[in-house]
Amino acid sequence: MKLEIEVSEETEATAEPWWLIIDPRQMLSLSCHTVASMITGPFFSREEAEDFLKRTRYNFSKRAFVYCHSGCYTTVYRNAYKKAWAERDKNKGQAERPALVPERRKLLTKRSISRWIKN
Repeated sequence: MKLEIEVSEETEATAEPWWLIIDPRQMLSLSCHTVASMITGPFFSREEAEDFLKRTRYNFSKRAFVYCHSGCYTTVYRNAYKKAWAERDKNKGQAERPALVPERRKLLTKRSISRWIKN
C-alpha cells in the first residue's frame, strides 16, 4: 500500500496525527457496528475534517465533533509520515522534524521514579 501525506506544523502535539469525526449516541447494545457508526474518517488535517463536518452537517447530530488521534501504532502510516517530514525538511532545508512527542514512552515504575527523584 502506498500512502502519500502532506504534513504541516499543525500536529496538535500528537505523533503522526490524523483526525476523525465522532458523533456520540446512546448505545443501547454493545456492538462494534454501533461504535463504528459513530466514527467518520480518517482525515489527514483538522481543516479537512471540520470542512467535511460543515458541508455534511445534516448527517450528524449537534454533538458531533472533530477529534485528533495518533497513528503512531500503525507502521504504514508512521513510516509514510516520517517520509513526508523528511521530504518537507529537505525541501525547506531544515535538519529534522521537531520532537513533539517521544517515539517510545517509558513506563514509570517505583524504581525509576525514585532514581529520578534522587538525581
